[in-house]
Amino acid sequence: MGRILSLDYGQRRIGVAVSDPLGVTAQPFDTWEGLEFGQVVEKIGSLVHQIEIEKIIIGLPLTLKGEKGQSVKRVEHFATELKRCITIPVILWDERFTSMQAKRILRQAEEKPSRRKRKVDLIASVLLLQNYLEFQKGPMNNTMDKTI
Repeated sequence: MGRILSLDYGQRRIGVAVSDPLGVTAQPFDTWEGLEFGQVVEKIGSLVHQIEIEKIIIGLPLTLKGEKGQSVKRVEHFATELKRCITIPVILWDERFTSMQAKRILRQAEEKPSRRKRKVDLIASVLLLQNYLEFQKGPMNNTMDKTI
């Protein structure tokens, strides 16, 4: 089984997370800043081969009501262009609340505000991927073990 790559795509930064080889946990990988599209594709292509990525999840920033705003159009355009350049599946996944959760985690960790921007995107990509992995387990795998 290959790994899953998660991208929290933004205009300035992309938070990147990967799953463990079994697809159980999401792990922080990197934050990419100031890259052109071709450079992003190159980095992704390298990861696909180096650590056997089988699927890419990209956060879809829907509004709180689940509607598409301007940010969604940018992400959809990015995903469409990425699909033209790589051969593995690219999936858009609802990322509502991941950035808010990431900011809360950093505040609780008393992280300096000047260091938060890069880490917010990184943590958001981890939360996005972990949500996806949990969903993939399905309801049968989410039940508690009731041993006596």
